[in-house]
Amino acid sequence: MRVTHYYIAATFLGLTAILTVGCSDSSGPATPTTGVLEIRVSTDSANVAVDPGGYTLVIDGGLGQAVGANATLTIAALPTGRHLVRLDGVAPNYAVNGNNPRWVYVGTDNAPASPVSFSISRLAGTTDCGGCWDY
Repeated sequence: MRVTHYYIAATFLGLTAILTVGCSDSSGPATPTTGVLEIRVSTDSANVAVDPGGYTLVIDGGLGQAVGANATLTIAALPTGRHLVRLDGVAPNYAVNGNNPRWVYVGTDNAPASPVSFSISRLAGTTDCGGCWDY
């Protein structure tokens, strides 16, 4: 019996169809791979002179994003998972309270990340010096 090209092509197409159907994912919609992160920056008192230029937020060592003093920044479309977040541009007579940088977890819309707060305080023994930020 001779095998023709048509027979081989039909067999190949049939196997391809079976494998395609058998390998499809019928578990439902794909899980989102991005989420939203909210960053809050605040100073320790309304009476403290704050850096008028604001600060720079750096995520995973990437390019910085400007965030103002006493402001909130929302960053969308971050990959879900752990990220290293750092606040830069703090004047020499001020310090970020707590860990800086710090690890945060970005979840999905179903399990959103908790807001990340950076609180900035004047260092003991220093004064607000108006032009300290012009360095």
